[in-house]
Amino acid sequence: MEKRWVDKIYTFLVDAEGQPVSKKFDLDKNVKVVHGIVMSSDKPNLLFYRGSQRIELSGEELYPEDFESKMFMSGLAVPPDQKYKSLGNGVVAGNGELKIQFKDTHNPNAAFSAYKVIIGLLCEMK
Repeated sequence: MEKRWVDKIYTFLVDAEGQPVSKKFDLDKNVKVVHGIVMSSDKPNLLFYRGSQRIELSGEELYPEDFESKMFMSGLAVPPDQKYKSLGNGVVAGNGELKIQFKDTHNPNAAFSAYKVIIGLLCEMK
C-alpha cells in the first residue's frame, strides 16, 4: 500500500510585542507520522527577524526553546515539494498534540505589528 501524504496547516496570531504565545493543536486522528515542518507568515520579515519557539509533538521535544523561526522558513526559489525541514525518519503522532511556545523578540530590523504565524506539517496518514 502506497503511503498517503497530507499537509496539515495550523495558524495563530502574534498580537502583542514581546509577549510569549503558547498554543496546543490536536492533529487529525488519522495522522500516523509527521515527517516535516515548515513555517510561514503573512508578514515573513517579522517571523524571520523576531520569531523563535519551542516545538513539542506528542510529549517529545522536537526543537528547544529559542529555536529561530528562520530555520523553518523556505524561500521562493525552493521547489514546493522540498520546502519542509525533515524530521528524519519522522515522529510518530502518538497522542496527536502539537505544542508551540512562540516568542516574539524585539529586533531593530523589523518594527512590530501584529502578524499571523503559519505552521505546516507534512503528515503520513493511516
